[in-house]
Amino acid sequence: MNTQDSTASNDHQMLEEALAALQATASQFGASAINDAKVRVTYSWDIAAMSNEFRLAASLGQISAREAAEQASAMRNQIMEMSRLRSSPAVRAYATRLKKVGRSFSQLQETYAQRKFGTTFSELSEGKQASVYAEIIRAAGRPDPGVMQLAGKIGRVGRRVLLVSLAIAVYEVAESDDKPREIARQGTLASAGVIGGWAAGTAAVAAGMCAATAPICVSVAAFAGGLLAAFGADAGFGALYPRPSR
Repeated sequence: MNTQDSTASNDHQMLEEALAALQATASQFGASAINDAKVRVTYSWDIAAMSNEFRLAASLGQISAREAAEQASAMRNQIMEMSRLRSSPAVRAYATRLKKVGRSFSQLQETYAQRKFGTTFSELSEGKQASVYAEIIRAAGRPDPGVMQLAGKIGRVGRRVLLVSLAIAVYEVAESDDKPREIARQGTLASAGVIGGWAAGTAAVAAGMCAATAPICVSVAAFAGGLLAAFGADAGFGALYPRPSR
């Protein structure tokens, strides 16, 4: 093989490695995106169910309107935090930046007092204060529409990316001379991309490289982690299971 042929072969190998890494990273993004969308759907279901339960308890006189409102607000904040913890690093950073902590109960009181009656909460009569509490309970069952819209977009994109990744994997398996080897390689690359992306995104925040509220930085770290993990996995797989010579 002459120098020109060797260079062409190396370039082809580099391209294949880059495509393999990109495919693995796409799998990582798709898996993360779909998971995040499901977290947001669960979040909306949990809030709606919780609100209905508190509303019923207050109407039956089991707890006061104030107690129901305080508990509903506290539970909403807890559900928000649980959703963040179950989300991927990039979306967790976005959610944290969007609303670092749930608004306090006193802030909710003033917000809805001004919105409904145009005055401070302390100036309201007991009946109007009860109306504010009821509004807080209803609001607790109303997820942020912007966040839910984003979740829907992420979910659809994630599904599409996974389908494209799957189509590429199926194509490579169909074109490969050693199908069992290629099936194992595809599984290795996908797993490496998912694990590498999640680990890098989380480590970037833990090490102080990215702020917890910087979704772009965390996303780049996760993307780079997926690429590096995929490169390493492909190289390791190639060393352990060399491609048969033609």
